[in-house]
Amino acid sequence: MNQKEAILYLEKLDCEETDRPGAEALKRMVRAHLERIPFENLDIFDFGKVPDLSEEALFEKLVTNDRGGVCFELNLSFYSLLKALGYQVYPVAARILWNKPQLPPLTHAGLVVEVEGGTYYCDVGYGGPGPKGLMMLNTEEQEIGGYRFRFQILEDGDYRLERLFNEGWKPLLQFTDRLVKRLDFQVLNYYCASNPVIMFTQKRVINLCTPDGSKALMDMELTVHEGDRVRRRRYENMKELETGLEEEFGIRVSLAESIRKGEGI
Repeated sequence: MNQKEAILYLEKLDCEETDRPGAEALKRMVRAHLERIPFENLDIFDFGKVPDLSEEALFEKLVTNDRGGVCFELNLSFYSLLKALGYQVYPVAARILWNKPQLPPLTHAGLVVEVEGGTYYCDVGYGGPGPKGLMMLNTEEQEIGGYRFRFQILEDGDYRLERLFNEGWKPLLQFTDRLVKRLDFQVLNYYCASNPVIMFTQKRVINLCTPDGSKALMDMELTVHEGDRVRRRRYENMKELETGLEEEFGIRVSLAESIRKGEGI
């Protein structure tokens, strides 16, 4: 990513002043990314495409065309921005453990960042129960967005991220603290975009943080949390959905060529 593209990326995040490496700057950029660029799998679910993970394609999709993406797209794009800004950062491959009774395969990308003498786990591509902010990569309990999180170091050296849930610690994800190359994520990306048992191919999912809550779309059902209030709506057809995507998530997309032939899926 060149300097001009990095500036445009920061403008999209409304973080123009965070162009120098620092822990506070990184914290702000992570939160801004979660609030301004949604997690969404429209390319996979609606158009039957395998996302292009090249740096050029990700910048065009997320920054130029105001789209979102799945974890590989979001975190690898953010990785390119952080590298361009001078951060010491590398991607890691993770297993999503939330509500999984058995150990699942690697289907997620996260980032490890070293800045100002600290090491942080950075993830702008985990929707739902994941931490909505920056985490120190240590075993201390940390509060983010009103929720408690912690890392456990397992016998094999893996890090396991857990969230306090109903008075108990529930596992979120697990990863080995080791650099994974972009070309290796291409394999995981293809697997997740093509396998019929993976969530990405089973249902339309969009998530976006807001300053006082969150927005989530599951197929045709919208749920918006605004402080203590919850707003829900079901879109009845693809045209209504297109309008809703733009109004709620800032996504402008034509669903006329969706592989989902019926309406109201």
